[in-house]
Amino acid sequence: MNNTEKKGSAAVSWLKNAKSTRKPYEDRYRLLSKDIPLVGRSGRGELFAVLDGIGGAPRGMQAAQAVADCLLEFYRKPDDIPADSNGLNQLLLHTNQAINDWGCMEGKDRPLGGVAGTVAWIHDQKLTLFHAGDTAGILLRQNHPPRLLTGLHEYDGGITRYFGLGRHLEIEIKTLALVEGDLILLVSDGVTKAYSTTEAANLVQEIFDKTGDSGIAVQELVTRSRSKKSVDDITAMLIEVLDE
Repeated sequence: MNNTEKKGSAAVSWLKNAKSTRKPYEDRYRLLSKDIPLVGRSGRGELFAVLDGIGGAPRGMQAAQAVADCLLEFYRKPDDIPADSNGLNQLLLHTNQAINDWGCMEGKDRPLGGVAGTVAWIHDQKLTLFHAGDTAGILLRQNHPPRLLTGLHEYDGGITRYFGLGRHLEIEIKTLALVEGDLILLVSDGVTKAYSTTEAANLVQEIFDKTGDSGIAVQELVTRSRSKKSVDDITAMLIEVLDE
């Protein structure tokens, strides 16, 4: 059964992997909406994230949690972290390096921790996405085709850009203006192994238009992804853009 959480203008739904009953849910997410007092008082906008620990990294889940946790520092340490895209980029790069400093797997040059992730910052009716790996961010706008906002950092079946890579990481950053009624869909590869990003976005748009409920929309996407034999952890988040 899906696990679903709604907070403010966003909803997330997830299912743990179907490979093993013993293996935990290793995706992570963060809902930092303005109805949370710490966020609302800050005047720094809202932060949302979907994070997927790299399966081949022994500490992938811990790496995903580290990135999720660092986003709280954006609100807890306003004197240290500027409220702009550069401030968030530096916060994420610092966390990336901290993960990399955990070291490498014995006898290999691969880091112990690594995580793909898409972080969405919404502030002053603008969206800034920070991205690395094979998660995805998609803009859904009425009367427009879905717009994929993130690249796929993958080569020959392996992820080439991720949090934990260390000093070589260059985070993909994209900023665009939002309008009331926009929807932002963030998904882990548990969705994109079952659907193309366009198919996933169209499905979510159709269900949201019928129900007006972001929770139902992401629940259905996650459920259908599993029914199409996606056995990984599956995470989908939908953010509604409301008039501030």
